[in-house]
Amino acid sequence: MEVTTPDWETFRNGLASSVAALPDGGVLIVGDRERTPCFVQFLFSRDQIVAEVASGWDQLGRPNLSDEEFAALERIGWPPPERDPSLNHGLRLPWPARSADYRRVADMCVAALRDVFEIPSPASLCYKAFVSPSGDALLMPRLGIPSPADWRL
Repeated sequence: MEVTTPDWETFRNGLASSVAALPDGGVLIVGDRERTPCFVQFLFSRDQIVAEVASGWDQLGRPNLSDEEFAALERIGWPPPERDPSLNHGLRLPWPARSADYRRVADMCVAALRDVFEIPSPASLCYKAFVSPSGDALLMPRLGIPSPADWRL
């Protein structure tokens, strides 16, 4: 059986349902296989899901994005970091959220990955998912992308 990579719409639908299925303490990071600063991430903690798109500073204190890319994230709907520009753009969804809210955030993620980070297709993506603090791996087959053990965060 041949495995096919999803198109952006199929990936978006899989992302929305995967985020909705995160357990308490669940973490999901989706990013470019080669360019590790290009990612979106989710953390579910008790009564909320925190969604972020990479836009903070690198390990040397330099911005990861240009001013134009930073502004593009805000046009997509990503709120900028509130107090510290070294942090990522992000938002919080109350849990449980409505399915429309999961789809809206998934749309924002696809726009960031495709349009801001210029990732050509979900074929360039991979994911890591686990439960914090145990580190137990989570499988997210609805994403339709791999979870390679050697992917660096």
